[in-house]
Amino acid sequence: MTQKDDLASRVQALEDIEAIKRLKARWWFACDTRDIAGMRGCYDESDFLIDFGFIGEFTDMDAFIDVFESLACHPTHVDMHHGTAPEIEMTGPDTAKGRWRMRFQLLETALKQVQLMSGYYEDEYARVEGEWKMRVSKYTLMSNLFLSSAEGVVAIEQIGSAPGLVTEQ
Repeated sequence: MTQKDDLASRVQALEDIEAIKRLKARWWFACDTRDIAGMRGCYDESDFLIDFGFIGEFTDMDAFIDVFESLACHPTHVDMHHGTAPEIEMTGPDTAKGRWRMRFQLLETALKQVQLMSGYYEDEYARVEGEWKMRVSKYTLMSNLFLSSAEGVVAIEQIGSAPGLVTEQ
């Protein structure tokens, strides 16, 4: 391999890593804006695994979307995913793996509840027909803070690493 070829492959790897970062950002934005088509477009629907721990494991996108809509698609839910500290490693010319830190914030406005969760994602990616897609996305919860408010008094409902969702209360 010549130095020119090596430089070209290093630049390609950097471009691929940046494309994967944009893919994950599109995923979280699509979740936050309830853009179902956008969510679907982030995965290789022919070969994928979503493992969200206490929420479930999914290899069927329709089944995942059904659960997502039942949990998140309510006008009183306002949420935001904050992905940080990406560690992306190219594992081949068309494959990669990554780890991300993620903080999740949910405001349930009608019930006056707040949920703050943090954890990390371990992902696998593949270039499919020239476009990067997620194939595996596993979320591990590390902390959960669930607050409620009644008559102006804020109460801690749950604190620690145990899972739980506002919608389960």
